[in-house]
Amino acid sequence: MTAAGATVRAEDGRLLFDVLAVGGALAGQWVPTGVSLTEVQAWPQAPPHWVHLPDLVVFEATNCDTTDCPPGWRRHSREFGFTDTSIPPAKAWLSHVRGLLSLATKSAA
Repeated sequence: MTAAGATVRAEDGRLLFDVLAVGGALAGQWVPTGVSLTEVQAWPQAPPHWVHLPDLVVFEATNCDTTDCPPGWRRHSREFGFTDTSIPPAKAWLSHVRGLLSLATKSAA
């Protein structure tokens, strides 16, 4: 992830990294995001499914819960079909998260 442009930090069973939102209500903001350590154990053969975001990041439609999340965070269900092996898996994941953030309807500010 660091080589792909996102410095990762571990915290309470999650990997956290900041992503620059390029569209939507969060455009131009660095947004803290994360993924459960349990979901990346088989990466890249089995990519993660859930994206962890602060509660203040809102979507018009989402399937979310608070499993593996500290207070103030939710994880959002988003299918990630990593099939283009010409792109490093970490870059593909960051693009996936940027795409999700472009759908946000409310700023995290």
